[in-house]
Amino acid sequence: MGGMREEWPLVGRDRELDFAGRVLGTPRLSGLVLAGRPGVGKTRLAKETVVRAAAGGAVTVWARASKAAAGIPLGAVAHLLPEWDGRGMDRARLLHAAASRLVESAKGRRLVVGVDDAALLDDASATLVYQLAANGGAFVVATAEVGYPVPDPIFALWKEGVAERLDINELNRAQTEELVTTVLGGHVDGSTLRELWELTLGNALFLREVVESGLERGTLLRSGGVWRFDGPLTPGARLIEMIEARIGALDADEQTLVELLAFGEPIGSEVLLRLGAHRVLVSTERKGLVVSERSERRLEVRLAHPLYAEVLRRRTSPLRERRTYQILAQAIEAAGARRATDNVRIVTWRLAGGLPVDSALIRGTAEQTMKIDFRHAERLARSAAELDGGFAARYLLGQVLMGAGRAQQAEHTLAGLVGDTTDDDQRARLAVTRVTNLYWGLADTRRAHVVLREAQMQVSTQVAGDELATVQAAILRDSGSCEDSLQLLREVVARPGQSDRVLLQAFTVACPVLARAGRFGDALAAAERGIELTHRTEDPTMPWGPVALESGQCGAYAFAGRLDEAEALAAGGYARALSNHWPTAKAVHASWLGIVALLRGRVLGAQRWLREAVESAQHAPFPFMPALLGELTVATALSGELEAAEALLDQTDAALTEVTQFSAPWAALSRCWVAAARDETSLAVTLAQQTADLARDRGHLQCELVALHDVVRLDSAPVVLDRLQVAAAGAQGRLAPAYLEHAQALVAADGPRLDAVAANFATIGAGLLAAEASAQAARAHEAVDRIGSARASAGRAHAWAQACEGARTPALVRLEAPVDLTKRELEIAQLAASGMTSRTIAERLVVSVRTVDNVLRSVYAKLGVAGRGELAPLVGRGRSPSLREREPGIPARLSSR
Repeated sequence: MGGMREEWPLVGRDRELDFAGRVLGTPRLSGLVLAGRPGVGKTRLAKETVVRAAAGGAVTVWARASKAAAGIPLGAVAHLLPEWDGRGMDRARLLHAAASRLVESAKGRRLVVGVDDAALLDDASATLVYQLAANGGAFVVATAEVGYPVPDPIFALWKEGVAERLDINELNRAQTEELVTTVLGGHVDGSTLRELWELTLGNALFLREVVESGLERGTLLRSGGVWRFDGPLTPGARLIEMIEARIGALDADEQTLVELLAFGEPIGSEVLLRLGAHRVLVSTERKGLVVSERSERRLEVRLAHPLYAEVLRRRTSPLRERRTYQILAQAIEAAGARRATDNVRIVTWRLAGGLPVDSALIRGTAEQTMKIDFRHAERLARSAAELDGGFAARYLLGQVLMGAGRAQQAEHTLAGLVGDTTDDDQRARLAVTRVTNLYWGLADTRRAHVVLREAQMQVSTQVAGDELATVQAAILRDSGSCEDSLQLLREVVARPGQSDRVLLQAFTVACPVLARAGRFGDALAAAERGIELTHRTEDPTMPWGPVALESGQCGAYAFAGRLDEAEALAAGGYARALSNHWPTAKAVHASWLGIVALLRGRVLGAQRWLREAVESAQHAPFPFMPALLGELTVATALSGELEAAEALLDQTDAALTEVTQFSAPWAALSRCWVAAARDETSLAVTLAQQTADLARDRGHLQCELVALHDVVRLDSAPVVLDRLQVAAAGAQGRLAPAYLEHAQALVAADGPRLDAVAANFATIGAGLLAAEASAQAARAHEAVDRIGSARASAGRAHAWAQACEGARTPALVRLEAPVDLTKRELEIAQLAASGMTSRTIAERLVVSVRTVDNVLRSVYAKLGVAGRGELAPLVGRGRSPSLREREPGIPARLSSR
C-alpha cells in the first residue's frame, strides 16, 4: 500500500456517528455542525454522515469552501449550480433562486448538503446554507475549525437551534492504535504504536501522513508478520509543509521561544518569565502554538503539538541548536533545580550545548537514567567514558551496551578494564558482567569459563567469591544442573551478613531454577525477596535484575495456574519496556503475554505477542529464543497454519546452541503439535513422551508436566498416568493437580468427572483445556448412552472453543467426527483423507499395509462411503502432503546434553 492515498477507514467514531444519525432523524433539526481542531477528522466524519444519508435515500451534494473562492459570491457552491449564473438578480432574489434550484434538483427527495471548512465560506454561500437549513429545504452537514470565527449565518445555525453542534476531539490512544492496526492490516509492534501516539496525539491527519510517509520511504515495513518502523519516526514533506504553514510567520522573540520549547519542553513558566518571555507567551498561546498546564505546583509550558517540535528542530541550524541548549541549561540552573528530573535535563543540555560538565555527575545521571530511558542512558554513559576514561565510567558504558544488546561492543569495553581493577569488589563485579555477556550475549562459553576461573583465583574475600558463585550457579542452571545450581545458591544465601547485591543476584538466578523444578510457590517467594532487595540495593547498574525477577514471577504465576496475575505482571513490564526504549525487556514481557494467551487457548493473540517478541529479540542476544520460537510454533500449529508451523520448526532448530540448550525441552514440545496438526496423532504422542523424557533428564519438571499432559490431551492418558502422578506430586500450584485429575478421569472414562475437570480448567482461565476436557466428557457420556449429558458436554466444549480463536486440536476434531469411529480408525481415516497412501500411513504408524487397508474398509462400512475421496468432509479437515516428511523422534540437536 506504499504511496497509495486511499480513504482511510473510520475507526473510533461510533459515538459521533450515532449522534449524527440521531440528529438526521430528528424532524425539528435541519443541520449538524462538526467543530474541531485541524486534522481531527471532521471532514472524514462529515463525509461518512453524508454517505449514510445517501444510503437512506437522500440526494446529497458536497461543497468545500476555500480562500481562493471566498471573494466570489456563491463561489463555494458554484459547481452545484451548473449553466446558471444568476445575472441581473439582486442579492435576495439571487439567494432565493439558488436555493430553489438546489431543492428542485432533489426531485422531491430529501436534500443533504455537506459543507467543508465553513469558516471560509463567502457571505452569499454562508447565507444560502443558512436559508436552506432554516427553511427546511435541506439538511446541512458542515465542518468548522475551533478557534476561528465562522460567518454569522453559520454561527446562527446552532445559536438559533436550527442545527446541533458536535465538538470532535482527537482519537484517544486505544482508538489511534486500532486505526493504525486496521489500516496496516496486521499486528503492529508496540513500540511503533507508542511512538505514533506520542508523535501525533490522535490527530488523524498527522497520523495518516506519518504512516503513509513511512510506507512510501520503506521505513515502515512488515517483518516476521509484525509492522514496525525501521528507524526513527519522522514527518514527511507534505506534513512538514502543513505544519510550517500552521506555525506561520514569527517575530524574532517568538521564534526564540518556540525553539526553546522544541528542544526543552516542558519548561516551567517561571523560567520563561525570567527570560522576559511574557509578551511572546501571550502571543504564541493566542496563535495556538503553545499551551500551558499544571504539573503539581508548577505551571509548565509546551508546544501545542509534538510534531511542531519535530519540524522546528529540523529547521534549526546546528549553531543555533547549541546556543538554545546553553540558554536552557543556564536558565534552569538560575531558577534552581527543584525536581530530580531537572538535574538530568541540566546535564543533558550542558553536554549538547558544549558547556563543561563534571564526569562523575554525567555518570550519576546515566545511572539514574538507566531506570527510565535506556537510549538516553547510553548517550550519557558514552559521554562520561569519553570525558573521564576511568573504571567507573567505562564499566557503566559496558553495562549499558550489554543491556542494549550490543554484546561485542560491551565485551570490548569491559575487557579493556581488566588491568584497571583495584580491589576484589571491582574484580568480582567486572567478572560477573563479562561472564554474563560472554556466555549469554556472545555464546562464547569457553571464554566465559576462562574469565570466571581467572576471577575466582584472583579474589580473596568471601563476598567477592560469593558474587562469582552466583554467575556460576546461573551457568549450572542453564547447562541442565539445576540441583547443583540450587545447592550453590543455598550456600551463598545462608552466609551470615551477606551483601544485598550478592543476595539480589542469588535470588535472580534462583527464581527461574525453582520454577523449572515445579516449585512455583518457592519461585515466587524468591522473586519477592529479590524485588525487595532491588529497592534498597545501592547498585543502579543492574538493570537486568528487576526484569529477570519479573520474568521468573510471570513463569511461576503462569504455570501455577494464576494466569490473571501473570498477565497483569507481564503487561505492566511490557508498558515499562516501551517507555524505557528497551527492546530486550520488551521481548521478555511480550513473550510472557504470548505464553499466557496460549495457556488460555487464544491462539491468534498468542501468535501476535510471540511474533512481536521474536522481532524485538532479533537484533540482540536472547537466550530464550528457542523456547520463544517453540511456543510460536505451537500457537501456529494450533491455528491450523501447517506450512508456517513447519517453517518455524527449522528456525527453532537453528536457534539451539550450546548456550540455549536449557530451552531444548520447550523447543522439542513444538514438534508434537506440528505432528498433531498433520493429523499424525500417534507420532504426536510419541514425540510428547520423548519430550517428557528430555525434560526429566534436564530437571525441567515444569516442561515435563506440560509434555505429559499433552499426551492426555491427545487421548492417550493410560501410557503416562503413573508417571504424571509422580511428577504432579513434586509440583506446586493449581495446574499440576488439574493435569493429574484430567488423566485419571480420562483413564476411568468418567464423564461426570471429566465435566468437573473442564470446569476447573475454565476457572483457572485455561479455556482450550476446558474445551478439550469437555469434548472428551461428551465422548465418555456417549459411550454409555447418556445422550443428554453428552450433548450438554459438547455444548460447553463448543462454547469454550469459540473463545479460542479457531484453535484446532485432536480432541476438538473428535468432537465433530462420527461417533462410531475408534481413535485409531479416526487417525487412519484423517491421514487417508489428507492424500497419504496406505504404504505411507503404515510406515508412519509402524503397522502393516494390510492393517491400514483393513481399518479403512471398516471405516468405509461405518460411514457408508465408497472410498477415500468421500472421507474429508466426515473426518475433519484434511491436509496436503507435507512439503518434506520429517523423521519421527527428537533431533540430535534437541536431545544433546
